[in-house]
Amino acid sequence: MRRNTKASAVGLLALAYRASAQVANISPSDSVSFGLNIPDATAASSGAGEIFFQISAPSSYEWVALGQGSGMANSNMFVVYTSADGSNVTLSPRTSGSYQAPSSNDAAQVTLLEGSGVANGVMTANVRCSNCNSWSGGTMDFTGNSGNWIYAYQSSGGPKNDDSTSASIRQHNNEGVFNWEFAAAKGGSSVNPLINTSPSGTTGGTGATPAATNCRQRPSGAAATASASASKYDKPSKTQSYDDDDDWWTGRPTARPTSFPTGAPWDKRQSDDSSLPFCDTLPNNGGANSGFTSISSSEPDTRKHLIAHGVLASLAFVILFPAGSIVIRLASFPGVLWLHAGFQIFAYLTYTAAFGLGIWLALPVSGGHYISSHHAIIGMLVFALIFFQPFLGWIHHVLFKKYSHRTLWSYAHIWVGRIAITLGIINGGLGLLLAGNSREGEIAYGVVAGVMWCVWVAAVVWGEMRRKKAAKMAATQNPEKLTGERRESDQSRSDGSDADLNGHYRPAKEQQA
Repeated sequence: MRRNTKASAVGLLALAYRASAQVANISPSDSVSFGLNIPDATAASSGAGEIFFQISAPSSYEWVALGQGSGMANSNMFVVYTSADGSNVTLSPRTSGSYQAPSSNDAAQVTLLEGSGVANGVMTANVRCSNCNSWSGGTMDFTGNSGNWIYAYQSSGGPKNDDSTSASIRQHNNEGVFNWEFAAAKGGSSVNPLINTSPSGTTGGTGATPAATNCRQRPSGAAATASASASKYDKPSKTQSYDDDDDWWTGRPTARPTSFPTGAPWDKRQSDDSSLPFCDTLPNNGGANSGFTSISSSEPDTRKHLIAHGVLASLAFVILFPAGSIVIRLASFPGVLWLHAGFQIFAYLTYTAAFGLGIWLALPVSGGHYISSHHAIIGMLVFALIFFQPFLGWIHHVLFKKYSHRTLWSYAHIWVGRIAITLGIINGGLGLLLAGNSREGEIAYGVVAGVMWCVWVAAVVWGEMRRKKAAKMAATQNPEKLTGERRESDQSRSDGSDADLNGHYRPAKEQQA
């Protein structure tokens, strides 16, 4: 009996050792946190091997992500959002070869572990990654002292509720880059170090200060009030010396969380922190707990700048530019030319402001990585086109007064404007897609912009037809003074004033049949 008792004690000590992995925790905000464990086997080797990390955020967020690298381009990202039924989480490995929206990364070898799911308004993903030391865009040395990581999340718009690992996501409204010190993350050989572990108070980003732990993480599965649903397990092959390879092991990577039987060994692993309260019962849900180290987050006004960019650009191309074009073709009164010029100059200045905001949002300086996107490229092309429009318009006006008919400069001004307006309206839709706007918002923009474009095109066609008809009739009535290319403006007074230029694009009433 003594021998059996001694053997049991040795077994329990061994089990306790296997569970005593160090988890480095870091939190960019009161409600978002990340944890990392680098097992002894990985830290002692060339850096190849498994690592474990945890991603946690409110389940009301659309998504949250953790990534390896110093920027979005070429990083190894792991995006987490709620599953279709809202009770589990979906893990979506993603990557991007350039500053484009990230796409699914099927090469990532990841598994969601016990403890993943949605509980108490918090979505949590406990992840084992078998190839995070190297990916298509870079590498990370886990034998080193630290590594560059990124994070991002979209806190508005409600939960994603999607099972697809390639689901579209809206652009983040908060992100950051930090250097994660590995010292406190190294240690242990647990098959799941993220279960029933307290935050390590000796870790964090650059500038972190050690502190004592005063809470413990809430387990999921049968031990939590809400849990990830159970899934079937495939018996795995042995990959590491510390794998138990029991029937409750997880098997192949999956994008859905697992829930292990309550009789699994970790239910018996009770550490000395059992008397501590759960972190999510304390103020700030662990973000202000001494075991977590805060890191700086991105500029919170990015979303406001994005909205301002969209509103200004839409105002310019959906309202102002078309309205100014319609006025000059359909109206006929003294000063209509200057009303047209006023519309277009105001639209020009409005889009210039929108363009400046757009460039800032697209560059890494603001956390954006979209300078090579179709939306940004078309936006720059449109700006280049309208940049010369005021000069082309002035030359067209001067030469029209002089020759009383359109010149090459006239056609350049007219057609550059038409192309710019059409491209600008189309690009607005691309911008909404890039920003991940709501479906309702995209439909509303499409309807308003489509109707305005049709009205503008109809005005252009109608104005041109009436112009040609009036010019033809005027030429028939007075062939010595008027030709097919001449219009109302031919009757400009000899003093060169613009009093009679009200028919600059549309023939005056006395010339209409």
